[in-house]
Amino acid sequence: MQPDNSTNSYKAVNSDNSVNSTTSANADNLFDKEQTATEVTAVTATTEPPKQQRIGKQQRKSDFAEFKATFLAPTKLVNRHALNIEVDLWDQLERISRILGDRGTTVSSYANAILAEHLKQYADDIEIWRKL
Repeated sequence: MQPDNSTNSYKAVNSDNSVNSTTSANADNLFDKEQTATEVTAVTATTEPPKQQRIGKQQRKSDFAEFKATFLAPTKLVNRHALNIEVDLWDQLERISRILGDRGTTVSSYANAILAEHLKQYADDIEIWRKL
């Protein structure tokens, strides 16, 4: 038997050359944007966040107390309406209100507090957007 000396014009495909592989040059390229390796390193070099300080137990307790006072205070809703939300979102809200909230905290009061805080935070922007 003679050895096969023919050359194969097709390159072998392995995991390094596969189409779906993510390299450092295209790891953040989720929307098919063309970037070179130097652009990626330049972007990552300038956007590195500063080193975070360790958050202590006392600070976490203080943050939780503020969160609980803002969002998980039991309230009785007087003039209310039904709100339809996805089941998985309802389950998350229920779990948080049941585990972290006090007795009497309901999903409705928690969702009401979240929405009130959101509207308060974006009130100025909403007014500007309304006038567009």
